[in-house]
Amino acid sequence: MIIGVDHILIVVEDLELASEVYQKLGFQVLPGGRHPKMGTQNALAPLADGTYLELIGFFDMALAETAVPHLVRALHSSNRLGGFVLETNDIDADVAAIRNRGLEIGDPSDGERLRPDGQRVAWRSAHPADPWMPFLIQDVTPRELRIGLPTFGVGQTLHLNDVNVGVVDAATAQAEYQKLLGIDGEEGWFELYRGAIILKDVDTARLLQIVLEADNPLEVINAWQGGEVLYDQQIIGGMGITLQPLETLGAPMAVTGRVS
Repeated sequence: MIIGVDHILIVVEDLELASEVYQKLGFQVLPGGRHPKMGTQNALAPLADGTYLELIGFFDMALAETAVPHLVRALHSSNRLGGFVLETNDIDADVAAIRNRGLEIGDPSDGERLRPDGQRVAWRSAHPADPWMPFLIQDVTPRELRIGLPTFGVGQTLHLNDVNVGVVDAATAQAEYQKLLGIDGEEGWFELYRGAIILKDVDTARLLQIVLEADNPLEVINAWQGGEVLYDQQIIGGMGITLQPLETLGAPMAVTGRVS
């Protein structure tokens, strides 16, 4: 079964610099490791609901251009969101069900990386034919080896609310996402156990924005002001707040919440 959004990919040019930028935003940033089959390397910013932001860079660009060309293209775009991933607890059954619903998706394949401490992290993943649709992932090693909950920082109060996905044809895209997820999406809105997917008819096929929800947005504001983070703030309906940090290295991001 598809549980929900697993993580968001943010493509970066300099992984060390990106880690520093997201630490300044108040996130706990954990060292990840290298993906030897893709030529990529990562660092992870965990959130309170078990999701995370994956800062993904490159150590072998030639290999990456072959293995993950859409990520390389994102590196040369003003929008550095590289896509998002769905967690499943039975990838074989989900792939079979997706194919029965008429969507083309590849066979599950093995993936792994070595953490800086030498610990091997392993998973299986399956990718739809369309590289801008989310792929599925299931842990082989315990999930807490891949990502744990944040122990400090703003991530402790943040949950993934939704991902906004640009599509070229709304009706066609909705039908494709229904085949992928196995649920109906009312007017392009798919509610999952963890996070929501919202399709936007904007004549472009890619992830447009991620929206995080804060348990208490004032805690985020205090952290950002203390860290001299520049952001825009909008008050909605008196109690609702939307915050947008101005420096995310090209990842459109908003934080929403209500002041209690």
